[in-house]
Amino acid sequence: MSEENNEKILDDADTGKGHAAKRNRKPLFIGLAVAGIMIAGALLLWLLRGGEVGQAVPTPRTVTFGDNGSGQTTETTAEQTVTIQPDQVEKIGLKIETVGETLSSEVMALAATGVVQSNAYKETPVISLLGGVLRSVRGELGQDVGRGQTLAVIFSDELAASQSRYLALQTEAQTAKQNYDRTARLVKISPVSNAELDQAMARLKTVQAELEENRKRYERSVKLVAIGAISREELEQATTKYRASEADVIEAKRRYDRGVQVAEINPVSRSEFEQAAVKRQTAESDLVTARQRLLLLGLSPQKVNSLRSPSQITSEVSLTAPISGTITKRDANQGEVIEANKELMRVTNLSSVWAIAQVFEKDISLLRVGSGASVTTDSYNGKLFRGRVTYIDPNIAPETRTAQVRVELDNPGQILKIGMYVNIAFGSMGNAERTMPTIPPSAVQNMNDKQVVFVATDKPNVFVVRYVRLGEENNGRVTVLEGLNVGDKIVGEGGFLLRAELLKQNPTHH
Repeated sequence: MSEENNEKILDDADTGKGHAAKRNRKPLFIGLAVAGIMIAGALLLWLLRGGEVGQAVPTPRTVTFGDNGSGQTTETTAEQTVTIQPDQVEKIGLKIETVGETLSSEVMALAATGVVQSNAYKETPVISLLGGVLRSVRGELGQDVGRGQTLAVIFSDELAASQSRYLALQTEAQTAKQNYDRTARLVKISPVSNAELDQAMARLKTVQAELEENRKRYERSVKLVAIGAISREELEQATTKYRASEADVIEAKRRYDRGVQVAEINPVSRSEFEQAAVKRQTAESDLVTARQRLLLLGLSPQKVNSLRSPSQITSEVSLTAPISGTITKRDANQGEVIEANKELMRVTNLSSVWAIAQVFEKDISLLRVGSGASVTTDSYNGKLFRGRVTYIDPNIAPETRTAQVRVELDNPGQILKIGMYVNIAFGSMGNAERTMPTIPPSAVQNMNDKQVVFVATDKPNVFVVRYVRLGEENNGRVTVLEGLNVGDKIVGEGGFLLRAELLKQNPTHH
């Protein structure tokens, strides 16, 4: 066969292959077109389903934990979000709670136990300075009251007697003023001495001075009895002297008044004028004292100012709360006959309390007044209270070899109750305070062989999937070593429903 024929055969063969190649490309183009359509459809379907309930939206972020205890570093992709319909939050029973706080184990190893007590500096007794009958008692044990709120109503004859004396002193003050004015006019005419009046005035000054001294002693005794500094017998002695001085003053005034009447027919001397001035001043002073006593006994200033006649005298007085707080003691019942200066109730401001710890003598040297302390209680897992040491008892109990240490701390919402047991860690016992976040075990879900917690966001129906590393469980709380901070808002109950939604949309998570 010639070379020309061979070349022709080769050309024909190449031409045949070209046609065959063109025929083979057609199915390939068709396949690629079908695949493109399917991919576009899948993408469109994925975009359309992006707003449906339970759709997980992955975020390409990596959270790297520190050493997990085995010398390895854990690196986990996290921060996915789960979105549900807003009305489903309540329907499925999601419970949002705050990540709590507890002391770390190394600090707790140096802690002491204690008991909550009321702050004695914020306790105020409700004392009746009058004896009488309790007409009504309006304060109940444990009731929150405001300052000035009526707690009891007392019927007292002593109150009526004090008002009568006040009216009498009003009359005396008016008489003394009138006598002073008359003496001032007569002294201008012809000054004449009067020995009797001089003696009466001297006596009056003496007993008035004694009365003032005994009055101060009596009022001081009343206050001391109220706080338990002196006995009731000492108060009664002071009261007797005070009443005797009052009687002496009344008698001295009577004699002086008689001398004035005798001297009315004679011109008065300069000394008589001075005596009249003193009497007026004394009467006005006594009136002021009587007025203050009525106010002390519980009458309002308006009531005292309007008291002008015996018909206005009342025998009932309201006993009011001296401070705002909680009634922590009540020793009074309606119809009961009470004595003066009896403590009927006690009102305590529980916004701050004391925690009394029993600290072993070997640790006392590590404590200082003013140093910080952290308090926890099994009654409120996950909540930490901070206070400071305010007192260290100088005495060691021989039975336990411990000393009492008082910690004062705020009590927001009055959640710490009197008598509650607490754990106290002192900041000065060799370790700085270290706390750990705590969460309930129900908040933890397992995904991809790891533990996660659903964290709430600003949107009530959007939650972030947060991988966590957990520590020990104690008293129904789990410490969080990494992944959460104290104060974070998490799903405490119902997280398994969010996990189910996430797995439904992302089957690769398990």
